[in-house]
Amino acid sequence: MPSVKVCLWNIQNYGQEASKYNGGRVYVANSLRNGFIARFVQQNRIDVLMIQEVCASPASALANLVSKLNALYPDDDQDWRASWCGSAIARRATEEVTSDNDLTYRTGQRTEGYAVVWRGTRDTFTMITGLHQIASGTRPIVARSPLNISLYGRPAKNNRIDSDREKFSATGGFTTAYAYPYDYDAGTRRYSRLNYWPKLNYPGTARDDSLAPMWAQSRRPAYVVLKLSDADKNLCPVGVYHAPSNQVRSSLGAFMSGLSREVYATNRLDAEDKPRADALAAIRRCVFGGDFNWSEPAANWPGDYQYFTADHDRAYSGGADCGVAPAANAGDNARRTTVQIVGGDNHNVPITGASNNDYLRHKIDLVFFPKGSGISASRINLLEVLRTDGQRRRPVYGECLKATESYMAWVERQVGNTFYPYRQRVNDPTGPQKEVVVRPRHGRERRDWVPIISGAWGGTFTNWATTRGQFGAGRITDARRAAEFVHIFISDHLPLVAEVPA
Repeated sequence: MPSVKVCLWNIQNYGQEASKYNGGRVYVANSLRNGFIARFVQQNRIDVLMIQEVCASPASALANLVSKLNALYPDDDQDWRASWCGSAIARRATEEVTSDNDLTYRTGQRTEGYAVVWRGTRDTFTMITGLHQIASGTRPIVARSPLNISLYGRPAKNNRIDSDREKFSATGGFTTAYAYPYDYDAGTRRYSRLNYWPKLNYPGTARDDSLAPMWAQSRRPAYVVLKLSDADKNLCPVGVYHAPSNQVRSSLGAFMSGLSREVYATNRLDAEDKPRADALAAIRRCVFGGDFNWSEPAANWPGDYQYFTADHDRAYSGGADCGVAPAANAGDNARRTTVQIVGGDNHNVPITGASNNDYLRHKIDLVFFPKGSGISASRINLLEVLRTDGQRRRPVYGECLKATESYMAWVERQVGNTFYPYRQRVNDPTGPQKEVVVRPRHGRERRDWVPIISGAWGGTFTNWATTRGQFGAGRITDARRAAEFVHIFISDHLPLVAEVPA
C-alpha cells in the first residue's frame, strides 16, 4: 500500500555555525551533521522531516541539507525542499499571524524555531501551501511555504484542583460529525456548538515567565498539511511542538498542544488546492508530536496527555482519540528518547555501560495519531542503528563516521595553536581539552579543564583513541561510541517516524 513517511526530530541547535558541525572548517553549513541526517532520511525513506530547535539563521545549513539529500538520489528524483519559521507570536496585539514579521524565534531565554524538509514531486501526497507566507525562507524558493503556526483550539478553562491551585482543561469535544467544538451554556446547562475556535495560549519558556498561559512570546506548534493521494484525498496535518524545558511549564504545554485545532480539523481546499480561510474540514488522519519535555510514567497515563488520547466527548475530559508512540504501556527502555553520555549530580560522571539502554534517558519525545487511521509510528533507536550498521559489509553511515574522525584529527592538531585564546591539552585518554573559567551560582570562581568537543550537556570521551579508531574505520561496535556520536555530533534526541497510508 502506498504511504507517506513523516519524521519529527528535535535536532539541537540546528543551523548553528560551529566547528563540530562543520568539520573544523568555517561556514560550511553543518556539513558533518547534515551528512548523517541525509543518510538517515534516505535509509528510512522519509518524505517529510519536521525539525525542532532550529536557529534563527538556518538558511545555509538547510541549503546544505537539501544539497546532500539530492546527491543521494538519481538526477530525475532530486526534489528536496526546505523552509523555516519562528516558533512564537511576536506581539500581544497580533490576532492572526499573516507574515514572518508576526513571528519571533526568541521565547524567554531561548532562540528557537521550526523547519520542514520535504519531497516536492511525490505521487503519494501534495504539500499544501500555507495559509499565509509566515516562513523566514525556503530552499529552493517557492511561491509560498507550506508552514503554518498553530493559533486556535478547543474551548478551555481552568479547573480548580484545590484551594490554591488550578489546572488547565478542556470544556469541549469533537467528533467528525461536527466541524466545531462546543461551548457550555450556563442557562440550559448544556453544550452548544461554537461558530469559532478560541485563541489558544501557551505557557512561557523562561524561568522568570509567569505560569499563566500567554498568547505572545511563547512557543506553540508549527504544522504543514499533506493532501494524500488516497481515494478520499484525505488532508493530513503534520504538527510539531517543542514544549518549555521547565517541568511545570512543560506539563501545561502538553495540555495545550492536545487542544490544538489541527488535531481535529484543517482548512478546506479550493479548486486550486489552496487552503480556504473561511471553511474547515474534519480530519481522519494527522500526525502531531515533538519534544514535550514531560516524562510521564506509564502508570500515570494519560495524565497530561489526556487531550490527545481520551475519546471524543463533549465533557471536560474529552480528547482527540489518538494513539501514541512510543507506546504508553511499554517499558521504560522502549520509551526513553534522549541520549546521555554522562551522569551524576554535577553531570560529569561518564557512563560506561555495555547496553544501548544505559545511554537512554528521558521519555519526552512522542508522536500522536488518530486511532483506526491506519497510521503507525515509532521512535528510532540510533544507538542500535549505528551498532547494527557497523556489522554490515558496507556500512551505510561509514562515510559519516570517517568524516567525523577527520574533524577529530583536526581538533587534536590545533592543540598548542598560539592563536587560540585559551590553554589546551590532549588529555590521555579523554582527548583534547581547553581551560575555562567556571562561575558557579554558589561558590567561588575556578578554572577547569573541559572537552573541546562536547555535546549540549557537556560530556567527554572515555577513550579518545578507541573512538577515533572506530569512527576512522567507519564502524561503531559498542554502545559508548554510538552514544558519543549521536550526542556530540548529531543531537541528544531520537527521531520519531510515522507512516501514513496514502
